[in-house]
Amino acid sequence: MKKLLSMILAFILIFSMSAALAEPTVIDGLASRNIKINEAGLNPSADEMIGQMISPTTGRKLDEIEAPEGFVGTAVTGDYQPILVQISNAGGSVNVDSKGRPTTAPVNANYADVVYEACQANSANGGSLTRFSMLFSDTVPDYVGFVRSTRATHPRIRQEWDCAFVTSGYSSADVPKEWQRFDVMSPQKATPDNPGLVYVQNFPKVWAKYMFHCTNIFDANDHVYQLANIVQNVIPKDHVPANHTFKFTDEVPAGGDSGEIVYVSFGGGTKTDSRLEYDEENNEYIRYIPIDGKDDFAYRTQTLVNPKLTAKNVNGAKLTMVDPDDRVYGELITFTNVIVQGIKMNWFGSERPDPELTGKGNADYFIGGKHYTGMWERKDYNSRTVFYGEDGNEIELMRGKTLIILMDYNSKGRSVKYE
Repeated sequence: MKKLLSMILAFILIFSMSAALAEPTVIDGLASRNIKINEAGLNPSADEMIGQMISPTTGRKLDEIEAPEGFVGTAVTGDYQPILVQISNAGGSVNVDSKGRPTTAPVNANYADVVYEACQANSANGGSLTRFSMLFSDTVPDYVGFVRSTRATHPRIRQEWDCAFVTSGYSSADVPKEWQRFDVMSPQKATPDNPGLVYVQNFPKVWAKYMFHCTNIFDANDHVYQLANIVQNVIPKDHVPANHTFKFTDEVPAGGDSGEIVYVSFGGGTKTDSRLEYDEENNEYIRYIPIDGKDDFAYRTQTLVNPKLTAKNVNGAKLTMVDPDDRVYGELITFTNVIVQGIKMNWFGSERPDPELTGKGNADYFIGGKHYTGMWERKDYNSRTVFYGEDGNEIELMRGKTLIILMDYNSKGRSVKYE
């Protein structure tokens, strides 16, 4: 009897060690999934949802959302006017302060409702830079940063929202063609009476007074925009964004397998890679980034304390600067829903992205610490991307913020794993 018990205990120990040493599951983003899609139409409009005091972008109760002084947005004004902003993903490859925090951590990024991460550039060895496109709607901050440039990917994302768009520049070889084919007015043609929807710091137009350089950061990661002022003073008052509401639920979806840790690799190491870990207490995924020579950093926003505008001469140019008395690392940047949207990536000149964001593809969802498989479909660039579950019906997201990772599985060095 003792011998049998010993054998059972040994078996349990071996099984436990094997489970502990098990490799994370690799998502096969290219495999065909036998899912018959029950094509979804439009969900209730933003105005209908706001009439029920529900956010159309996060599903949260609007009267429970707190907004700091100086912020605008649906939770403050009751109006739906989302705005998409290009935000740097400098990651851990940039300088860090004495406490190991990235000096270019994004400003007020924790207020974004929907965040897209996509390849920004390709390199010869397969590694890639990525960039965030952050949609602010429930609460639109006074300041956001650090604002970066645009590639062809981002007008294609913006088009399904038909919202205002903020960038610090763009690839002249690709992006003007995107504005033209979507019938979006080029920012070069903007006037005070007709500012359009695309706001770029390169041109001395009506929005220029809302863009600043942050002191002590003299590189491409120093552009800060007064986003609330743009929403209030620049976006045409008669502009009506597209109907892009999601479905929401209060319950964790049934089924699925364990998905408490998600490993995202774009092949760029500390420049791009990340890990998402599920926090059961808050029902959110916390994003971690690797930093050269230091422990992984739980991604946090930073806030500019008592920012003051000054004029300075930098390298012979007179620039408007924003001088914060201090920079405070604040809220974690977390997500209730994580969507991995498998796409096919083509390249202009082998380095500039040319993604296929219409048609159909595989989608994987991480919600409530679990992983679910499905598909996505977008009929054309004027349509919203609809995400479907294994049953072929549009998925219901849990109320909260959503990260959408555009993963080009057909490119070298890209992968998503989970456990």
